[in-house]
Amino acid sequence: MERRLLFKRRLATITRVLGMLLLVEAGFMIVSLLISLIYNDNNYLSLLISSSITAVFGIIFLIPLLRYKKLKIDRRLGLLIVSSIWIVMSIFGSLPYILGGHIESFSDAFFETMSGFTTTSATIIPDVESLPQSILFWRGLTNWIGGVGIVVIVLSFIPFIGGGGMSLFSAEVAGPSKNKLSPRTKETALIIIKIYIALTIIAMLSYWAAGMNFFDSLAHSLSTISSGGFSTKNDSVSQFSPLIQYVIIVFMIISGISFPLIYFAIKGQFQKLWDNEEFKVYLAIVLIGSLVIGLLIYDPNINLETNFRHSLFQVSSILSSAGFISYDYTLWVTPATFLLFLLMFSGAMASSTTGGLKLVRVIILFKNANNILQRSIHSNAHIPIKFEKKILDQQVVNNILTIFLLYLFTFLIASLLLIALGLGFYEAMGGVVSCLSTMGAGFGEIGAYGNYADLSQAAKLIFATLMYVGRLELITVFCLFMPAFWKN
Repeated sequence: MERRLLFKRRLATITRVLGMLLLVEAGFMIVSLLISLIYNDNNYLSLLISSSITAVFGIIFLIPLLRYKKLKIDRRLGLLIVSSIWIVMSIFGSLPYILGGHIESFSDAFFETMSGFTTTSATIIPDVESLPQSILFWRGLTNWIGGVGIVVIVLSFIPFIGGGGMSLFSAEVAGPSKNKLSPRTKETALIIIKIYIALTIIAMLSYWAAGMNFFDSLAHSLSTISSGGFSTKNDSVSQFSPLIQYVIIVFMIISGISFPLIYFAIKGQFQKLWDNEEFKVYLAIVLIGSLVIGLLIYDPNINLETNFRHSLFQVSSILSSAGFISYDYTLWVTPATFLLFLLMFSGAMASSTTGGLKLVRVIILFKNANNILQRSIHSNAHIPIKFEKKILDQQVVNNILTIFLLYLFTFLIASLLLIALGLGFYEAMGGVVSCLSTMGAGFGEIGAYGNYADLSQAAKLIFATLMYVGRLELITVFCLFMPAFWKN
């Protein structure tokens, strides 16, 4: 009896969180419906139906379970809820594409929506310019929702999450540290949301001032600050002016900075930026990577400014996992594209909107390698690993090594599966690291201005799974396959 009651309470917790989230998602669909009415794109009926279906299911999940006023969420339940959230949100987020007739199959619509929510920017739509404004806005909105983290939205706007907020936050933000800006998790989430909204508005106004029309400014601000990369144009942002591209570069770099550091900068505590090791490495990689690639692709027949702008743009786009394209980088020399490939593994700073392993993990991996070499030379010496002048606990290092091993294992297995399905070696490995790191931009036929439309359903399923696993930083999903997870 006790076990049955515990099961019912846990089920109530999961379904209630999902129900509230579906109501929030339905509200976002209503915003897209308003865009449809403003631009008179004749897509409002499908959005109204999509929103209604989503809201009805949200209410169905809620009604039988309202007697539980506070939800207790432990670490294990937090992992299960977060893993479920992204799938359920993507299923219902597919409705505007299907009911509007913009994507025919559910699997393709699910791929597009999962790409949006995970901020991957991989698309199966060959001609995005044929889409009505409301759907283009919905694509950007899925980027924006996923960029800040669905759990952050949960903690900010859903009142009944009790003491389990940190369990949810930890399950989604699986990095070496959970940088809280306030002693209370809910207040931390609200601060992040406020910063996120402010940056989005500033980006939109900046794009508009630089020469974008209002709608493009709105859509691109949603997908820049989120590091999402969905554009309203088939050739991404390459047709926009150099000034607009420079403005996009600025906001892509900002999107790669952790929210705590942005918060400290807003507060005028700039010394925290200069003291932050990850931040300094991030800026150094952007600058040095851009200069090296700029030299590798140097062409005397191309204006020097244009050459540097494209190298800076693509380094910033890949490192921040934004996935915007200013030039077809697949035409560059092999060493330049290989450097971009390596940057895809890394990503930018932890606690930002970007994907990849995160720079803090890469830095600690190199420090650990150096430590092993030092101890090989000085066998009796105790040489601690330090990060930002603090000695790291060995458990933190072990966790990072585990993440790195899982990342490489997933990368290799997925690459082999895709090659077996007929993808070229170049496309398979590039696509895997791109989706696993939520970068979007790939290589070969699916690189730069390419898309995933012509791939087999099996290949699309693998790529969609990689987006999902990568967005949750592997551990959250892999824990579900451990027998110990399901034991009482």
